[in-house]
Amino acid sequence: MSMTRRALLKATARGVAGFACGPVLTSLLGCTPSTPGAPANLILGGGRYTDLDTNRIEHFLSIVDLDAKDVSLISLGFLAHGIHIHAGEPNLLAIFEKKGPHAVEFDLAARRVTRSIETSKARAFYGHGAYSVDGEHLFATETVLESLDGIIAVRDARTHAYLGEFPSYGKEPHECKLIDSGRTLVVTNGGGSGSEDAPCVTYIDVASQNLIERVVMTNTRINTGHTALASDGALVVVSAPRRGLATTEPGAVSIRPRGAALETIANPVSVTGRMQGEALSVIVQEEAEIAAVTHPDGGMVTFWSTADRRLLKVIDLPHPRGVTLTHDDEFFVLSYGADPSLMRVEVESLELIDDSLVPNTLISGSHIYNWSRGLTEILAPGRMQAAGGVGA
Repeated sequence: MSMTRRALLKATARGVAGFACGPVLTSLLGCTPSTPGAPANLILGGGRYTDLDTNRIEHFLSIVDLDAKDVSLISLGFLAHGIHIHAGEPNLLAIFEKKGPHAVEFDLAARRVTRSIETSKARAFYGHGAYSVDGEHLFATETVLESLDGIIAVRDARTHAYLGEFPSYGKEPHECKLIDSGRTLVVTNGGGSGSEDAPCVTYIDVASQNLIERVVMTNTRINTGHTALASDGALVVVSAPRRGLATTEPGAVSIRPRGAALETIANPVSVTGRMQGEALSVIVQEEAEIAAVTHPDGGMVTFWSTADRRLLKVIDLPHPRGVTLTHDDEFFVLSYGADPSLMRVEVESLELIDDSLVPNTLISGSHIYNWSRGLTEILAPGRMQAAGGVGA
């Protein structure tokens, strides 16, 4: 996206009034997702633009009050990928770059970066992290650049002092999520280029740092990118072409219902054949057992039953990227388009809600996060019950 600095300042000023809590929307200071008067759906996502005045690429965090249709932009030094909420302080965020040296702590109440999070020159952040349930630690996926070995780095959540690490049990880890009330870390490992470096999803016991289960992709041409997990053990994995293959190769959606095996969906070919490049973002609405997946290069959003892997619907949209849910779980929210916009899809009907459009949010990154929903993954009750040994 290209724009002048004047246009950017106008877009930012337009949104300041909507970034708030209380009857007069003026400040988010002190808000949590449960604060009376807090925005019901505060959407966060990364973006970038080319400043035509300077010809420089600028990056920012976009903060959208979905219901008020207000947008605020806060400058960042990199394209935000994963945005993760502190378990005890919802206004404290960890924001990570995908495959790069940048990560920061961000104070949502003050609307500013409070400190940088550092890694060594021999490693790169790989896009995601997670705060421990007790709020003491910050986990992050990192890759050793020379070997592509996956590391889960552990830092003090307050000082960001490096406390140690444990293996991700794969190559090039990307997303990590805490489940089972924080006892288990689920990691996607994209895999190297060799036959022994298979893409996989690993379940790691946080206390012992031991591997519980390693779910290997049966399709050797795709990686493991992002996941959605349900409290009953269902797992959805979305993938891009594996390392070494052209980005025009197909991505994929793979689903493991509770107690079953992970299976990459092959049919209908009229839909899976359109998954060029990657399946990017995914979220599951648990009550309806529906997974929504975005396919940017395919120009579509697909909806799947997590119970039986059945295709429910395809919605054609130009370059869809992030997907989340409203705080009441009644609507999916999608980011899409060359002039990035947000739109709702009703869960019950899987129909676009035309009057829900929020144009020009400038969220061009891979994901959107609904801060108002609070933490979701770590609240899954009990230990996962899944095929292959992730049991009580």
